[in-house]
Amino acid sequence: MGKLTYRIAGIVCGIVLISFTGLVLYSITARYFFSAPPMWGEDIPKLLFVWMSFIGAGFAYLFGFNIRMTGLIERVPRQPRRVIEFLMHLTIVAMLCVILWYSLPILKLSSRHTVLSTGLPDILTYLPLPLGCLLLMANEILRLVRIARGGVDDSGSDPHEAL
Repeated sequence: MGKLTYRIAGIVCGIVLISFTGLVLYSITARYFFSAPPMWGEDIPKLLFVWMSFIGAGFAYLFGFNIRMTGLIERVPRQPRRVIEFLMHLTIVAMLCVILWYSLPILKLSSRHTVLSTGLPDILTYLPLPLGCLLLMANEILRLVRIARGGVDDSGSDPHEAL
């Protein structure tokens, strides 16, 4: 991933985090100091938090900012290590496919409703899950290709080195 993609993802996630924080502070201030909470005071921050969590996690994993315990796998010789890592990432792709499959009925059901306080489609609350899964799946496929070409999974290394 290039520096521009990394920078754009960071800026977008930062804007969403700042917006979320500002809206929560506004809602709390309006509720407790002015006894006039906004009707959307819970729904919009919840929506932003869900988007921030799933999409932010997808970008974090894509850029290598994931937690990984490498002490055991680094002791395995290179060729068996590649096989283990390939199978591990293939299992993750299978799990993400299952999550995507089971999120489709939820998206279909939620597309029929709107959030009463905002008028926004309810699907916006559930859409980040499959989008985050697609980001994770893209990363897993890139790692599978890298391993299949003879490399090893270096996602435990410092993500700033690649940039």
